[in-house]
Amino acid sequence: MDMGIKGKSAIVTGGSRGIGREAARQFLEEGVRVTICGRTAESLERTRAELAGATGGEIHAVVADMTKEADIARLVDSAKQRFGTVDILVNNAGQMYSGRFAVLNDAGLKEQLETKLFGFMRAIRFVYPIMKAQRWGRIVNIIGGAGKEPDPYMFGSGITNSALLNITKSLSTEFGADNVLVNAVCPGWVDTNLWQRNAQGLAAELEVKSEEEARRLAARKNSLNRFGKPEELANAIVFLCSERASYITGVSLNLDGGRLKSLW
Repeated sequence: MDMGIKGKSAIVTGGSRGIGREAARQFLEEGVRVTICGRTAESLERTRAELAGATGGEIHAVVADMTKEADIARLVDSAKQRFGTVDILVNNAGQMYSGRFAVLNDAGLKEQLETKLFGFMRAIRFVYPIMKAQRWGRIVNIIGGAGKEPDPYMFGSGITNSALLNITKSLSTEFGADNVLVNAVCPGWVDTNLWQRNAQGLAAELEVKSEEEARRLAARKNSLNRFGKPEELANAIVFLCSERASYITGVSLNLDGGRLKSLW
């Protein structure tokens, strides 16, 4: 299927690994010119070189910390200077702030909010005038199911994610007249290093002895009884940014193997 986005310019934050990396790869395969960002120059450049070699596409890498407004401004400006415009923004950079209320602290929550809530909003603030002027834009926020279905273990992430769901819906209404579509993807457990960084805490939460046993129990919480793959998330991200999704805005799409049982 032709996605109708060949020649477009996309920014994928947190694009050096996991879901972001796979989304960047699939965009490149569609002929999209891609700017990725991350905080570590070495891993970012390695990803850029690998994806360029694998796809033959145009990919630009910018070291940027999404908690810093100046870095986000520089990222958007660099993408615009390199490719002339910004058509697509995938707000993917972030972290999972897991743990119950007793272990929640102000510093951890502030970092979560700066990275995802304020980081996402600032990126949108910088790209929206570009998209509005050209009357075409796609914004996809990678959020998470904890914003829809509160979980005591995901207390910190739930606070952030519910706010981002509200932002996604609100901006889809505000930006719709300019043909700038705003949607969200809500992953469940996905087989990335983010899972690995949180595996020990989940094992403690589930009261099991090993990370592998925690993984099996976590997988059983969804209908497909397995973790998702980064490419499965990327499939949906690229679709939502394409011309094939030209009548979809304000949607928060659950990609969790059927984990959430709510009606929306």
